[in-house]
Amino acid sequence: MNLFTSARLGSPALAKIANVLMFNVSWFAILLTQSSFIAPVIVLLHMSAHFYLMGKGRPELLIVAGVTAFGLVVDQILFATGVFNLGGQSTYAPLWLTCLWPVFATTLMHAFDWLQSRTILSSILGAVGGTMSYVAGIGLTSIEFGSLFWGPIIIGTLWAIAFPLFLKISAKMSHHSDGDALGAKGPARQRSPV
Repeated sequence: MNLFTSARLGSPALAKIANVLMFNVSWFAILLTQSSFIAPVIVLLHMSAHFYLMGKGRPELLIVAGVTAFGLVVDQILFATGVFNLGGQSTYAPLWLTCLWPVFATTLMHAFDWLQSRTILSSILGAVGGTMSYVAGIGLTSIEFGSLFWGPIIIGTLWAIAFPLFLKISAKMSHHSDGDALGAKGPARQRSPV
């Protein structure tokens, strides 16, 4: 059995509830520990449980990898440009912060799949929800906005663009999935006798 396509939760409603609960537990655990050693372990546990219970195979794994790579780059840019700082000083984004991205990415084909065709609504929710998530997260950590005025505006704008884009890509990946197990080969092609 393939870990990435087990999909143990047969009910879509149950999968959505589990997805939301797992995301929130992992999000809070990463923020509360703020540990670059513990956060990757939380992500590994989260990913293992997610793909075992409701994973959608290679397409979802590619979405998680892509969103994580995007988040890694964006976090570094936000810290390098002073949108965020750590303890009042400009620095690199901590690894534990980047660990939030793969956890978030697991919601795109599950909890948020109903937004995949609603671009304007997902843009609004991305702007508001993304900003509120960062504001809440900052309240629990030693990360600060470089500017209390511009920081939330930049984050809101970023998420107004990124969230619907992630959802559109997730929708395309879902529809182009052949349902094969991760790494499984498709049907063998007949060789031409010539």
